[in-house]
Amino acid sequence: MNRGKISKILLVQALEESDPHGRHLPLSTRHHATQQARNQHKSSSNHSSEADLSFLSTRSDIMWAFVNKAFPAFSQSWNHLQVDIPTALVAIPALGVGLFMNGLGESQRVNLLNFPLLLLLLWNGGMYLSSALLPLWKSFIKTNWLDTVATWLAQLVGSWGQRSWPTVHLSDPSVASWIQEATKQFTALWWPHVRPAWTQRLRQLLHLGAVCMAMGIILGMYIRGLALDYQATWESTFLSANQVQGLLHTLLSPAAWLLRYPFPNVSEIMSLQAPQHGPAAPWIHMWAVTALAIIVIPRSIMVWMSQGKLSQARETFAVPLDHPYFVHLLALDRGQGVQVDILPYSYQPSPKTKNFLDRGFLDLFGNLASIHWHPAMPFGQEIPTGPEVSTPFRNCVVIFNAGQTPEGEVQGEWLHTIQTQMDTARQGSRLLVLLDEEPYRQTIEETRVMERRQAWQRLGNQYHLEIVPLDPTATSQDQFLQQAQTGFWPASG
Repeated sequence: MNRGKISKILLVQALEESDPHGRHLPLSTRHHATQQARNQHKSSSNHSSEADLSFLSTRSDIMWAFVNKAFPAFSQSWNHLQVDIPTALVAIPALGVGLFMNGLGESQRVNLLNFPLLLLLLWNGGMYLSSALLPLWKSFIKTNWLDTVATWLAQLVGSWGQRSWPTVHLSDPSVASWIQEATKQFTALWWPHVRPAWTQRLRQLLHLGAVCMAMGIILGMYIRGLALDYQATWESTFLSANQVQGLLHTLLSPAAWLLRYPFPNVSEIMSLQAPQHGPAAPWIHMWAVTALAIIVIPRSIMVWMSQGKLSQARETFAVPLDHPYFVHLLALDRGQGVQVDILPYSYQPSPKTKNFLDRGFLDLFGNLASIHWHPAMPFGQEIPTGPEVSTPFRNCVVIFNAGQTPEGEVQGEWLHTIQTQMDTARQGSRLLVLLDEEPYRQTIEETRVMERRQAWQRLGNQYHLEIVPLDPTATSQDQFLQQAQTGFWPASG
C-alpha cells in the first residue's frame, strides 16, 4: 500500500483517538463509515492482511469525506503533514554555488596544487571510503547520522504544523485544540513509517547536490576560460618537482589517457614552477574529466540507485494492525473457526472482571470466535485431557488470582500439563496466562501487589510464559490488548 493511503488511514486514526467521546467526529458517523466499508468488503473465510488494509483504506476515505465537508479549513491544510523536500530545492542552489565558485582560483594564475576542485575530489573520495566502511561501523554505531537529520526535520515539520493551526480560521477554539492534538499524534504515528523513506531521500539529495555542484564548477571553469586567459603554475614549500609530478600523475593520468594527452614529465612540471607558467587549458580539461569520472558519474549512479530504494521504501509502509485501534475495527470480521477456552483457577472472577474480559476477548480473538467459560478449576486438581475439537485453532486462557501464592508443584505443574497438551495439539494452538489483581489490590497495599506480580512472573519464566496482569479498575481495554498480544505462548514469529 502506498504512502498516500497509509497516511490517510493514520490521520483518521489520529483524529478519532484525539476525540474519544465523539465531540467533533460523532460516534454514529464512525459506525456508519465502518458499516459502509464492511458492505463494500464482504468478509470471507480467507482472511488476509491485504483485505484488512483494503477495508481500512475504504473506511478512511469515507471518514475523510466527512472531515472534508465538516472541517474544510483542516482538510485544505493537512498537506504539510506529507511534506517532501523538492529536488529543485537542492539541485538549483548546488548548481548555482558551483557556477559562482571560481574553480580556477581568484587570479588568472591557476595553482595546480591549490586547485579548488581538488578539495571537492578529496571530499568525495572520503565519502566513498566511509560508505565502503559503513557496514563495519554499523556494529559500533547504533544511529545513522542521516536518521538523526531526518528525525530533526520531522520534528521541525511537526512543530511548524502545530504552530500553524491557530492561524487557520476555525469557529470553535476546541476544534483548533483537537486538530493540534491530532496533528501531534499523527506525526508520532506517521514518523516510524516514513523515516526509512526520509533517510533514503536525504541520501539521494546529497548525491544529487554533489553532482550539481561539480557540474556547476566545471561549467564555471569553461565559461571563465572563454573570457579570460588562464595560465597554469605551481609553488610549494615542501614538495619538489618530482613529488609534484608524481602527485598530479596519480590524480590526472587517467584523464590524460582518455583525452589522449601525453602527461607532462618532470622537466615540464619544473618549467611551470612559479614565477614561470604555461597554458592552463590542458590542465582544465584533465581536471574536468577527472571530476566527471570521480564525482558526476558515480554520484549520478548513486542517485539512480537511491531512487529505486526510495520507491521501495515508500511502497512498503506497514500499518500496525496489532494496534488496539485497528484491532477494534477489524474484530467484527475475525475469529472464524477459532475456539477459546477460559479456565479460571481456584477462584471465580468478579462480574466486572468477567465483563471486562468478554469485551477484551472479542477484540483479541475476533467477534466470530467461539468463547467458552469453564467452571473454576479446584486447587490442586489435575487438568483433564483436552477434548478433540473440529476448529482449526484452539486457544486456552488461564486466569489466576493474585491473592494466591504461586507454587511450582501446583500451578506450575498445571501450566506444564496444558503446554504439553497444546504441543501435541494441532498447529496454531496458543496459551495466554492472566493474573487477576483486582481482589488482591482491594485488601493490600500496592507494593505488595507488585511483589506478588513478580513472584508469579518468576513462576512463568520457568515455563517461558509471560504473565499478563489484569485489573479492570486500573487497566484500559487498549492496555489489556497490547499486553495480551505479547503474552501468548508460543510467541508469534
